[in-house]
Amino acid sequence: MKNKCAIFDFDSTLVSIETLDFLIAKTSKDQKEEIEKITQAAMGGKMTFADSLRLRFADIKLTKSEIEELKSEICTYITDGFADGLNQLKSDFDFYIISGGFLEIIYPAADALGILRQNCFANNFVFDGEKVVGFEEQNILAQNGGKPKIVAQILAKKSYDKIFMVGDGYTDLEVAKANPKVTFCGFGKHAARPAVIKEAENFFYSTNDLISFLAR
Repeated sequence: MKNKCAIFDFDSTLVSIETLDFLIAKTSKDQKEEIEKITQAAMGGKMTFADSLRLRFADIKLTKSEIEELKSEICTYITDGFADGLNQLKSDFDFYIISGGFLEIIYPAADALGILRQNCFANNFVFDGEKVVGFEEQNILAQNGGKPKIVAQILAKKSYDKIFMVGDGYTDLEVAKANPKVTFCGFGKHAARPAVIKEAENFFYSTNDLISFLAR
């Protein structure tokens, strides 16, 4: 069994975009700026994640076909350096994705990065025919403090000597706050959030620097 694990956020970490915001902006261009403000508030620790998700879904106009389109192109948004970097680390590490995003969009990128689908935890869309009408509100990751709870579930099943949480948002930082065994690695290549930088024990702006740190 591998004695280390790296747990990654998805949006603005493994990929360069905020996937839900990207989808909403494509279908509701007039809402783009407001949606981005809501996301920034949540990821900067100024709004709860659950509230931000509800607000972003308030007037959503997404369809299955638009989600399928992003699924087909999501691998083009994978952050430079992660494919090679995770390949370098895979003999020593188990990899996980824990995200407030959505599994349907995450799975193709996880496959490309060699991260097992069973190690991916995220939200699920709710459909009425072709139309997206919301998200599964009972999902732990749709609620406040969801990421630390998922990490606790993982660590209850597997024991690791070293556990790293990598992400750009305050919800990622909360994982290390909840569990002193977790080493937090802030990642600011796409989004450097002041509240996260201020509290992060480690912060990286480059994928190569992050991978080098994990390898050590």
